[in-house]
Amino acid sequence: MIDPRTKVAGGLPMLADLADVGPGLLHARLLTAPVAHARLAVDTAAARLVPGVAAVFSGRELEAALGGRPLRFGPVLRDQPPLAVERVRYAGEPVAVALATDPDDADEALRHVTVTYDPLPLVTDPVAALDLPPSGAVLHPRDAEPSAAFPEIRLRREPGTNLVNHFVIRKGDAPGALARADHVFTDTFTTPAMHHGALENHIALAVPDAERLVVWSATQTPYKVRVQLAEMLGVALDRVAVRTLYLGGAFGAKCYAKIEPLAACLARAMDRPVRVSLDRAQSLTTVTRHATRSTIETGVRADGRITARHVTAWFDAGAYADISPRVIKNGAYGFGGPYDIDDIWVDVYAVYTNRPPAGAFRGYASPQAAFAYEGQTEQIARRLGLDPRHVRRVNLLRDGSRNVTGESMTDCHYDTLLDVAENAFGREPIPPQWPESEVRGRGLALTVKGTNTPSVSQAAVLLNRDGSLQVLTSTVEMGQGAHLALARLAAEALGIGERVVSVSLPDTDVTPYDQQTSSSRSTIAMGGAVRDACRNLRELLARLAADHCGVPAEQVQVGDGRVRAGTATFGYGELVTVLRAGQLRCEGEYASKGGLDHETGQGIASSRWHQASGAAEVTVDLETGRIRVLRYHAAVWAGRVVNPVEARMQVEGAVILGLGSVLGEELGLDPAGGQAQRDLLDYRMPALSDLPEITVDLLGGPDDEIYGLGETAVPPVAPAVAAAVADATGVVLTDLPLRPERVLAALRDPRPHHHRDSSPGDRADYERIAR
Repeated sequence: MIDPRTKVAGGLPMLADLADVGPGLLHARLLTAPVAHARLAVDTAAARLVPGVAAVFSGRELEAALGGRPLRFGPVLRDQPPLAVERVRYAGEPVAVALATDPDDADEALRHVTVTYDPLPLVTDPVAALDLPPSGAVLHPRDAEPSAAFPEIRLRREPGTNLVNHFVIRKGDAPGALARADHVFTDTFTTPAMHHGALENHIALAVPDAERLVVWSATQTPYKVRVQLAEMLGVALDRVAVRTLYLGGAFGAKCYAKIEPLAACLARAMDRPVRVSLDRAQSLTTVTRHATRSTIETGVRADGRITARHVTAWFDAGAYADISPRVIKNGAYGFGGPYDIDDIWVDVYAVYTNRPPAGAFRGYASPQAAFAYEGQTEQIARRLGLDPRHVRRVNLLRDGSRNVTGESMTDCHYDTLLDVAENAFGREPIPPQWPESEVRGRGLALTVKGTNTPSVSQAAVLLNRDGSLQVLTSTVEMGQGAHLALARLAAEALGIGERVVSVSLPDTDVTPYDQQTSSSRSTIAMGGAVRDACRNLRELLARLAADHCGVPAEQVQVGDGRVRAGTATFGYGELVTVLRAGQLRCEGEYASKGGLDHETGQGIASSRWHQASGAAEVTVDLETGRIRVLRYHAAVWAGRVVNPVEARMQVEGAVILGLGSVLGEELGLDPAGGQAQRDLLDYRMPALSDLPEITVDLLGGPDDEIYGLGETAVPPVAPAVAAAVADATGVVLTDLPLRPERVLAALRDPRPHHHRDSSPGDRADYERIAR
C-alpha cells in the first residue's frame, strides 16, 4: 500500500522523472501546423544541419526510414499518422519532428524547417460536414483499415464522406407514438469541445531492446496501446511491451494511443531511446471532449408522462476517429436518461471535421446527453405548467421497467436519488437576495451512466514466505485511489492487514490483462478479479495444508491470516516456508457479458447502471448575466463503498469538473480554424473562488454491490445548474457554457429557444430529422 507521505512529498515515480533508460536518449520536439486544413510540403534539409541535431523527419521521411509503408494508428479505425503526411487536418497537428540529446538543439532545428501550406476547404460544423459532396472538404477520401484493439465494434458508415459512424436505437415505434401524442416538443441543445486539464501532459518514452520495443507511457490503457503499436509496426504483440508508472491525472485524455506511435517509430528509426513530451499548448490539441448538437423530439401526455422520443445528435469527432465510434454508442443509449419510455428512436452521428481529435472524456458522452434530456425535461414541465420534479417522478425507471436498450432494470434507486435532491437544501424558502439585481434559484437533475460492457479484467496474487502479498494488476493509478481499493479488497478477502499488501504498476510483459482503466470500472472489474484470485489462493492454501498435515480438506480453515489444519496452525507465510514453496501464485478474472444489436441498439448495454442526482442553488445577476453557484449537493448510488474518504473526493472532483463545463470551459476556434486557447490562462477552468459549498451523499450499504464512482456525479452538474438558472430567471438555456453574454441574450429574448409544440398531424420537422 502506498504511504500517503510518499504522495505528499512528491515521491511517486512519474514518467517525466524516468532517466535511466540506457545510453543515447534523444528528446523529440514537434512542429505543429498553424492551419486547420491544407496540403503540405515539408523541407527539413536546413534543419538537419543544425549542430547537435541527431535527425529531423517529416511524415513522409519517417515512413521512408521505416520501410516506406504507410504508418497509421487508431483504436477503431487506423486513420491517423504519427506525423501528417501530404495533408494536415487540424491546427496543432504535428508536421515535423527534430531529435537531439539536448532539447534546446531540437527546438533550434525546428526553426529551420520550411513548411508550405496549400489551403483546403475548412470543415468545422459536423451537421454541414455530412452533406458535403466528395471533394477537398472530405477529410478521409480513402477508407481506413480497422484496428484489432476493438474488434467487437461494428461500424455503420459511408466511406468517401465525413461520416465516422452512425449508431441507432430502435425501441418500439417512435414515429407512430409521436403521431398519437397529446403534445410534441422539439428542442436543440449544444455542448462545446473541452480540454481534460490533467496536470501531467502527454508523455511517452520508447526504448529499442534487441528485436523488441519497450514503451513507457502515461496511458490508461497499456494493453490497448500495445495492440495499436504492434499493428502499426507490423510486429507480433510479444515484440512490444508497454509499461506505466503513476499518472498525473487523465480523465480520459490518456485512453488509447496518442503520442506513443510517434515515440515508437522514432525509436525504431534511430535505434535509440526517444522521449516525446508535449507542452500544454500541444496537449490542448491532442484530444478533446466531443462538441455536440442534439435535437430531441418528445411526445408527452398532458400529465407530463413521456410517450415517445426521437433524438438526432451530431458528435464532432475532429480530424481522426479515435474512439468516437464507441463514444456515440454510449451517447445513444444515454439519451433515454433514467426514464421509462416505451417508444424511443435515437440516431447519433460521429462526424469528421477540421477540429482536434475528440476522444474519451470523463463521463463518456453521458454529460452531453444529460444536458439535453434534463434540459428538455425542464422545458416540457414549464410549457405544461407542471412542476419539473413531478415530470421526472412520473417517468422514472423502476425495477422491472425496460430501459432504452430494452433491458429489464434491477437495483434502481432513482426515486431515492430524486428524494435526496428535492430535500438537499431543506424546504425553507429562498431568502431575499442582495443586491436587487441578483435573483436566486434552485434546480436539480437526475442522470444515468453505463459502464463498458462486455469487459474483462485479470489479476494475480503472490503470497510470499514472510506473509506479504503482491497484487499483480494492469489497473493504472492516476490519482483515483484504485490501488488502495484493490489492496483493501485483497486484504479483506484474506483477512490480513492492508500494509502487507502491495499493488503492482502495469507492465504488459508481467502483469495480467486489463481492458482499460476507465469507465468507472476498476473497483468493480479489477476488484472482482482480485477477489477471485484471493478465493483461489485460500483454496490452494487449504489443499496444501491438508496434504501436508494428512487431514481431510474439510478439516482445514483458512482466514484471518492463518491456516488451521487439524491440530496444526500456520501463518500464511509460515505455511509457504514449511512447504518450501518460495512463493504461491493464484490468478483470478472478472468478465461482464452483454452487447447491443447493431441494427436496433437493443440488448445489454451495461453490467452496472451508475445512478446520480444533483441539486444546485445559484444566483444570477440580471445586469451582467453572471452566474454564481452557491451550493451543490451530489448524491450517487455507490452501493458498497470500499474507501469512503477517497470516494467522497472522487465525487467532489467530478462536481468540480462538471462545473467547468457550465461556467466557462470551451475549446473554441479562431476564424481560420486554429485553436483559440493556447494555455490554461486562456482556458476557463474553475478557480477556487468559483467553487460552491459541495456536499455529498454516498447511498448504499456494506451488503450492496460495488458501483463505480469516478464519473457518476459528472452528468447531473450542468443540467442541475441550468435548472437553477431557469428557476431564478424563467429561462431555460440550451447552450453550454452558460457564459454571461448568453444569459443576457436569453433574458432579453425570453422566448424558449429551439422548440416547437406540434400537433399530431404536423411532422415536417420529424421527417426532416429522420431523413
